[in-house]
Amino acid sequence: MRRILLTSIAVLSTACAPYLPRYAPAQEAFEIGFYEDINTPRLALLEYRLAKYFAWKDRPYEVVCASQERPGVASGVTERLPLEPEVELALLKRFPGLSPFTRCQQQGIDVVAADTGVPAAIFDVNEFSCETPANCVGWGGYYANGQHGWSYHRLRFERGEWRIKPEDLGIVLT
Repeated sequence: MRRILLTSIAVLSTACAPYLPRYAPAQEAFEIGFYEDINTPRLALLEYRLAKYFAWKDRPYEVVCASQERPGVASGVTERLPLEPEVELALLKRFPGLSPFTRCQQQGIDVVAADTGVPAAIFDVNEFSCETPANCVGWGGYYANGQHGWSYHRLRFERGEWRIKPEDLGIVLT
């Protein structure tokens, strides 16, 4: 009877948790605090996507950088820019496998490491908007060699932290 009760509680608790799990920092790394700050939803999503990538056993890119995107004022074309220095430093401390943005450079549709020329990936968040200060949506992921590894996510600030889940866009492939 006790086993049935514990199994039932476990099943019910997973049904009530639609949000994706946070990835724990690597040993001797630290939490950055983006998840707990209502003012940093974009950075919480960037941190989540980086953590998911670095949790993989077999990573397709040995060189990974992070950037922020901003629409170009003169051209109207979205530009990849370095993160604020304190943000980049915090991410570099949390993710030892992350490289500074200056190490990744785009060559046509490819992204390569500036020093070695090996294929690289640039993580970013784009088309990000907040319907309210505590409810946001946007694409988070990476760009590498003409490929986009972005997923659309909804973020809600609940119980003192950003909670992230995939957002179903209702796209039907035929």
